[in-house]
Amino acid sequence: MLESSVATNYRPSPRLSFATTAQWNKFSLPEGNFSVVLASVQANYSFSRFLTTSSLIQMDTSNTQAVSANLRLRYNYRPDSDLYVIYNVGTRFASLAAANPQELRETRFEVKFTYSFSPSVERVHKSQ
Repeated sequence: MLESSVATNYRPSPRLSFATTAQWNKFSLPEGNFSVVLASVQANYSFSRFLTTSSLIQMDTSNTQAVSANLRLRYNYRPDSDLYVIYNVGTRFASLAAANPQELRETRFEVKFTYSFSPSVERVHKSQ
């Protein structure tokens, strides 16, 4: 098995950053020799300390519909508590069976809410 990878990061301002990655894998299986390339581009932007967004576009050569995207908005409304809005579009396999798993295009929209119930530091010190 051979593997090679390259990664770059660029931050033009404190609020904006970009990253790219490329990975090449060459391997042999009983079915034959394979070569797969996986590449991605990511961009992140912080509107403030509490509101950030990130996007990831990924491409690979292991399937016919090789591009997928992930967009995420994160709002940190209090320490350890967040609201995420996530949009994904890409390919997933319908089965993990070795014989030609069917590829399905999938679009997902998700909202995730987290809330921390841990007591604040002030209340812990007052009760002792």
